[in-house]
Amino acid sequence: MNFDIGYHVVSRDVLEDGDTFDTEMSIVEFLRRVNSMGDIPFDVTVYGLDSYLRGAEDADEICDHLHRLLSERVNFLLNQNPRVQFVVDDVEFWDEPVIPDDDGDVQLNKVFHGALDQEGAGWYSSHLNVTS
Repeated sequence: MNFDIGYHVVSRDVLEDGDTFDTEMSIVEFLRRVNSMGDIPFDVTVYGLDSYLRGAEDADEICDHLHRLLSERVNFLLNQNPRVQFVVDDVEFWDEPVIPDDDGDVQLNKVFHGALDQEGAGWYSSHLNVTS
């Protein structure tokens, strides 16, 4: 897989050996660093986005919060210019990319505002500027 600068949501089962980056962190740590404008490695694999969204009482509200955070910090993120890989247990495409959940699928476009493009089976990417 060839990961360009930006966000990548990738299903764990499509990753091959060597597809993940050496630097790994949890979604909570990633969001903490974005919020505080802390150091974001150029190549980073982030785990737990799916659990974070599925575990929320209101997934839509959390998606909106994540979108606002990424939007507010867009200039910081563009200066960092990272390749961020969100590894999830499963991501499917119905009318749009979703994280399947028994209580109702979580629509990833609520976080990335329609910027996710399918790169391959189980792999979606977005540029860093989720506001355009």
